[in-house]
Amino acid sequence: MKISRLQSLLMLLGSVCVGSAAHAAGDRGPGMELGADVIYQLSQDVDFKGGSHASLDDDFGFAVTFGYRFSSRLELQASIDWQNTDYDVDLVTQLGTHRAGRGTMEAVTPRVVVNYNFSDGPITPYVSAGLGWSFIDTNIPQGRPQDVCWWDPWWGYVCGRVQNTKDIDGFMYQAGVGLRWDLGPAYTLRLGYEKHWVDLSEASGTPDVDQFKLGIAYRY
Repeated sequence: MKISRLQSLLMLLGSVCVGSAAHAAGDRGPGMELGADVIYQLSQDVDFKGGSHASLDDDFGFAVTFGYRFSSRLELQASIDWQNTDYDVDLVTQLGTHRAGRGTMEAVTPRVVVNYNFSDGPITPYVSAGLGWSFIDTNIPQGRPQDVCWWDPWWGYVCGRVQNTKDIDGFMYQAGVGLRWDLGPAYTLRLGYEKHWVDLSEASGTPDVDQFKLGIAYRY
């Protein structure tokens, strides 16, 4: 009698799990997703032509994502990443001398990513691949400071000192793996690892960085 009850309970639990998975999969048909990611980027060293060298600290960033689901398994995602990363730099001047410094670089990277989910169920591993373009402000002074004036709509005529900084940009491509978990009919959690390569003309080779991402999205 106890064995029969146990079998009945296991069958009931199994049917509930299967039904929940089917329900969640049905909710992940074609549609839209809007979400946000927290980015944790690992430290990395970057070598530049001429002998200069930069050591990037590990740091956090933020991303806004918008996606379209073609099916429960195939998704197209657009994203914009923002990151402020501290770094140490050893600059080699035209005279061959070295100048050490520390700063914070600001990076904005619009990206397009394709995700493939391996399962129709609410919890599924996935792989991703994407490309984009990284715009980086190194905040390294370039040229002399200048005194300029401009009209501010709130404060009127304002004057101040500004200084140009070194900007670099380049093509970015990526690959990643992760786990997707659909929470009920409307929300999704993602935990992923991504490798990003940035093609910078000033760098020796192609710099790469490792990122971990934790995100939440609203499905509709």
